[in-house]
Amino acid sequence: MNKQCTKRVRLLPAALAAILMMAGTVCAGPVDQARLYLRGSAEVAVNLPKAFALFSTAAKAGDAQAAYYLGMMYRNGMGAKADAKAAAHWLSFSARHQMPAAMFALAHLYLRGEGVKRDELVARRWIEKAADLEYPDAVMAMAIGLRDGSMGFERNEALYETQMRFAQRALERRTSGM
Repeated sequence: MNKQCTKRVRLLPAALAAILMMAGTVCAGPVDQARLYLRGSAEVAVNLPKAFALFSTAAKAGDAQAAYYLGMMYRNGMGAKADAKAAAHWLSFSARHQMPAAMFALAHLYLRGEGVKRDELVARRWIEKAADLEYPDAVMAMAIGLRDGSMGFERNEALYETQMRFAQRALERRTSGM
C-alpha cells in the first residue's frame, strides 16, 4: 500500500466520527439541541439566543421540558430580558405536565410573588406535588417548612424528622443516578 493510500485509511475513522457527530447533532431533538446551546460543549459554543429560540418553539408546540427551560431562561434573563410573568406562565405549563423541577421553581415564584400574586398556600401545594414525585429539593424544602413553620407549612417537629429521612433517601437516589 502506498503512503498516500495509508494516510487516507488512517483519516477515515476520524472523518467518519466527525460525520456521525454532526449527524447526531442534526438528528437530536430541539430540546436536546437547545440544551447544547444553553450549556455549550467542546464542539458547540454557548449561544443563549439560539437556545432560547429553540426552547420557545418547542414549548409553544407543547413540550413540557422545553417550557421548563424557557421559564427558567425568562426567570434568569438568559437569552431574553428577565420577565417574571413569562417565567410563571411557562413554569406553570410545565408543572401542570408533571415536571417536578418546574413545580419547585413555580413554588418559589409564589413564595416571592414574582410574576404571580404571592401565595404561600399555592406554593406549598406545588412543593408537596414535587416532593410526592421525589424531587429532592422539594422534599428538603418541605422538611424545612415543617421545621420552621414556613412556606405555608404548619410547624411539625415529628413530621420534619420523617421528611428529613425521606429527603436523605431522595438525595442518595439522585446522586447514585448521575
